[in-house]
Amino acid sequence: MQILDKEKAYEILQLSPDATSDEISMRYRILTRKFRTIEKDENGYTIEDVTKAYDLLMGITYKDDKEELRQKRLRENPPLIARILKKDPVKLENIFYYYRIHIIVSLVVVVFLFFMIRSCINQVKYDFCVVIFGEVYAEDEQKIVTFIQEQMTSSETPSVFVMPSYDADPQYQYATQMKLIAMAAAKEIDVLITNESIFKSHSKQGMFVSLDDIADTLGYSDDRYIKGMDIIDESDEEEIEIEPDNIYGIKVSDSIFIKENGIHGEKLVAGIVRNTEKKDKAIEFMKLLK
Repeated sequence: MQILDKEKAYEILQLSPDATSDEISMRYRILTRKFRTIEKDENGYTIEDVTKAYDLLMGITYKDDKEELRQKRLRENPPLIARILKKDPVKLENIFYYYRIHIIVSLVVVVFLFFMIRSCINQVKYDFCVVIFGEVYAEDEQKIVTFIQEQMTSSETPSVFVMPSYDADPQYQYATQMKLIAMAAAKEIDVLITNESIFKSHSKQGMFVSLDDIADTLGYSDDRYIKGMDIIDESDEEEIEIEPDNIYGIKVSDSIFIKENGIHGEKLVAGIVRNTEKKDKAIEFMKLLK
């Protein structure tokens, strides 16, 4: 059922909501002349739609026999939900129409929370966690988990979270960014793999461990390292002391780990998250990225 409200009426008449009565009348006259030669306009509206919209905006009531008959039949045979709630089915129908977006979003949130809580309850506790975040795609998370299990002697139950985040969907991008921050704050991430631009942004905020002391142990060439800045002290007067040009990440786009595990992304960089409680395992993993 298409319920006609004022917003829809203005749309049909191609007017703004602040249009005056004179403007509405003028538009109606223009459109009635236009519909002498066509049955529907470019938006699919008919002269009947235009007339109903005009009547509504001008305060003229009209009777829709077909709609009244449909509502009568609906009340005579109300759907199950109307009988359970003991509500007028027509009113329920109108409520759902006007608040359909809110209802759908609420249902999606409830379903999301249900599966998230269920996954937390049933989740196997992992002993090492890698998050792959940003403009990136992985063909199979389990394949990456298996690779880590086979290559790392110190991890028996590793976990891999692939969290794509693209500019094309700002709401989803914001949600994944918040999830990343929450996981990092909860010390759930040991190594983060992401695009270089995102990596440098988080590096400036002190997210990663400096790799200078273990660079020789890792054994990568200088051109594989990503350098950044680190906040090493902050006085009571909020003066920040910065230590520049430390190594915080490793370029991994061309590594065997990325290629063999079906991970796709531009300028990927890996770094050890500062508050990790499994630094030794993180270092062992970083050695696998050659």
